[in-house]
Amino acid sequence: MAQMAWYERLVEHWQPSPGWRELFVAAIDQIARDPADIKPWCDVMMMFGDTHAPELALIVGLHAWTLGGDRSRLGSHLHLCLLDLGIASASRPVPLRDPASAMIVDDAALADWTAAHLAPFGGELARAVDFALTLARQKLG
Repeated sequence: MAQMAWYERLVEHWQPSPGWRELFVAAIDQIARDPADIKPWCDVMMMFGDTHAPELALIVGLHAWTLGGDRSRLGSHLHLCLLDLGIASASRPVPLRDPASAMIVDDAALADWTAAHLAPFGGELARAVDFALTLARQKLG
């Protein structure tokens, strides 16, 4: 049997708790009103990360990073995703308020990860984000 692609495993096996629905819907509504608002993107990242879908969290975070604006809140979420995915390592205990201060990011590994995880979407971050949000909508009802 062929090995499932990372996104196929999530489609088949990822199941967020229904308790995340309210936060997700509020975040998506805010994103619809102001796509450049970083806070709802961080909320979506948190939901993905806390429900064992760090790939989706990082894709959403990379997209949010491209929006500019106040990235201070976003950095912590991104670094925790990188740590969870093995793309970063900690040089010392990781403080939750400033994880970047203890992180060593493997830039080559991040570039390889990004290329591999965007490949199913034609290399387009926007298409990958659409996949992530659509999957969450489907799973959360």
